[in-house]
Amino acid sequence: MKFKDKIVLISGGASGIGQLHATKLATEEGAIVAILDVNKKGLEETASRSKNIHPYYCDVTNIELVREVISKVITNLGPIDRLFNCAGIMPAGLLKDLTAEHINKLMLINYSGMVNICQTVVPEMLKRNSGDVIIYGSTAGMLITSKFGAYGATKSANNFYTKVLIEENKKSNVRILLVCPPAVNTPLLKQAEETDQPDMFNTTFFKKYMTSSPEAVVNAVEKSIKKGNKICYPGAAGIMAFLNRFM
Repeated sequence: MKFKDKIVLISGGASGIGQLHATKLATEEGAIVAILDVNKKGLEETASRSKNIHPYYCDVTNIELVREVISKVITNLGPIDRLFNCAGIMPAGLLKDLTAEHINKLMLINYSGMVNICQTVVPEMLKRNSGDVIIYGSTAGMLITSKFGAYGATKSANNFYTKVLIEENKKSNVRILLVCPPAVNTPLLKQAEETDQPDMFNTTFFKKYMTSSPEAVVNAVEKSIKKGNKICYPGAAGIMAFLNRFM
């Protein structure tokens, strides 16, 4: 338990990859984990998995609430040693069929929500010159994919923000990791399936070679953190990143 009693903050910790990070760190590493989410039922279910998991209701798009909740986390548990930005939504559809409000909502949650969390937590880490920051971008922000215009734009923004954050702080001891996974079998993928998902999602090739399990992604992230990598392309994401060079 090398991470025993370290303080971890996870946005989007009530389901999917965020939930898995929380569970593994709390039960296998002995970390003290604060999970943030708007999914109250998911918060309760995830917290029931370990006494080391502490649930906090938080809408990441509300900067005042983000600051208030993170202040509570620090007061209750201590300074944050590791931050995971996992909160997000992934509905799909042709841009012509989406309203401006719909597109803006995605950007507000996926990008602005990440910014709200990072700009509240990261400066304190940099002052201490210690900590880990993991931000989930996506290969969806790299590849031009029909019906992923709204979602891909948010992830492109996340990718760019994180790369600049890494560049600006490369002399710091704070480790910053950008994660660009392929499609992952989580509730996010179901959101795309329940809307007007990209056509390739229905192909056997996509399902067999271009998707990853959440467990594989989380394991790849942990390995990347330990190695001090700047960018992690879990599983099939490496193939997609390579293909992006020629597009």
